[in-house]
Amino acid sequence: MEEDFVSWEILLKKACRSLTPEEEVIFQRWMDEDVSHREYYERMCKVWTANETTDMLTTDVSKMIADFDKCIKQDKGHRRKMQRIIYRIVASLIVLLTIGGGIFILREKKTNIQQYTDVVQSIVAGDSKAIVLLSNGERVDIEVLADSLQYELEGLAVEKDSGIIKYSATAGKDSVYNTIIIPRGGEYQVELSDGTKVWLNAESKLRIPIVFAGSERRVFLSGEAYFDVAKDVTKPFIVETDMGRVKVYGTEFNVRNYTSDKQLKTTLIEGSIGFSNNRIDEVELKPGYQLILTKENISPRIERVKISNEIAWKYKRFCFENSTFESIAKDVERWYDVEIVFINPNLKKLEFSGNLSRYEEITTLLRYFEECADIKFLIDKRVVTVREK
Repeated sequence: MEEDFVSWEILLKKACRSLTPEEEVIFQRWMDEDVSHREYYERMCKVWTANETTDMLTTDVSKMIADFDKCIKQDKGHRRKMQRIIYRIVASLIVLLTIGGGIFILREKKTNIQQYTDVVQSIVAGDSKAIVLLSNGERVDIEVLADSLQYELEGLAVEKDSGIIKYSATAGKDSVYNTIIIPRGGEYQVELSDGTKVWLNAESKLRIPIVFAGSERRVFLSGEAYFDVAKDVTKPFIVETDMGRVKVYGTEFNVRNYTSDKQLKTTLIEGSIGFSNNRIDEVELKPGYQLILTKENISPRIERVKISNEIAWKYKRFCFENSTFESIAKDVERWYDVEIVFINPNLKKLEFSGNLSRYEEITTLLRYFEECADIKFLIDKRVVTVREK
C-alpha cells in the first residue's frame, strides 16, 4: 500500500460504522496526514448517498480501485468524464457490503462475512444523524462527513465530534432559510445565530432563518424539540407548528407536535411562555405545567406534569408512568427506525412504568416489557411483532 493511501477495507468499514478500535486509530491517523485525504473520503461517502444504481459491477476489484484513485488525481476535465462511471461502480460495491453482508468484495477475508451479517441484522439504538437542507437546495448529510464542516456563505459550521450544528451569521436577510431534518433513529443539537440552543428528537424538522434580522425570532417545527432560548426582551422567540405557536422571551421548554400523534404538547421547564392559534387567544403556562391540544378539541387543557418524564429523551432515557403500550411504541418506532405491529389490538392498552436507557439494542429494551407482561416479540428485519405468550 502506498504511503498516501489507507486500505479500502478500512474506508468501507468506516462508512458502515463497523471499524474496530485499532482500525479507527489507523483511519484517524490517515485523515490527519493531509486535507486531501478528508476530501477523498467525503467524496466516497457522497457516492454512497447518491441514490444511483448500476449493472456495471465487476469482480476485478483491485483494478477498479486503482482506476478510482487515478481518477481522483487527474485534471478536472478528464476527471468529470471518468467519475460518473467509477462512482457508480463504487456505489454498487458499498451497497453490496451493507445489504445482507453475504457478498463481500474482499473475498480473501472470509472471516469478516459473519461480522457484517450481524451488523445488518441487529437493531441498534439511534445516533447523531441530521441532514441540512441549505437555501440553495443542497442537502448536506452530517452523518457521512468525515470531520467538521463549514459553509461560510450560510454562516453554518458543524462540530461533528460534539454533535452540534452552529449558525454564527451576524448579518443578512431573515428570508434565507435552512431546514434541519432529523431522520428516524436520529437526534442532533442546533445552535441558532442568536445563541438559542435546540435539541431535536428523531423524525423532526426545524426550519430556521440563517440570521434573525427582523423584529422577532420565528422558527418552524414539526416533530419534537427542546429549546433553551437566548434572552432578548426586544425580539420575542416564536415556535410555529401546524396547530399553533409558542411565544417566549427567554426560557426553556419542550414542544412535541408529530403529525401522526394528532396533538401538540408543550411543557415549560422554566421562565414563561404563551400558546395561541387562529381560534385560541394566548394561554400562558407556568413552570412544571404542560399544555395539550388535540385535533378534535378546540380548547387546550393544562395540567401539572413530571418534567423528567416529558424531557427524558433529551437525557438519553425512556421515562414513562402508567403510559399505554401504544404511546410508548410510537417513540420506540421513531428511535429505532422500526415498525411495531400488534397482533391483538388490546395489547396496545397495556400500561407500563419505567426508566430505561435509549442506547441499548432493541432486544434489551423489549426484554423489559416481556418481563412485565405476558407478551413476546418477534423481530423480522425491521418489523417487530407483539403477541401474547
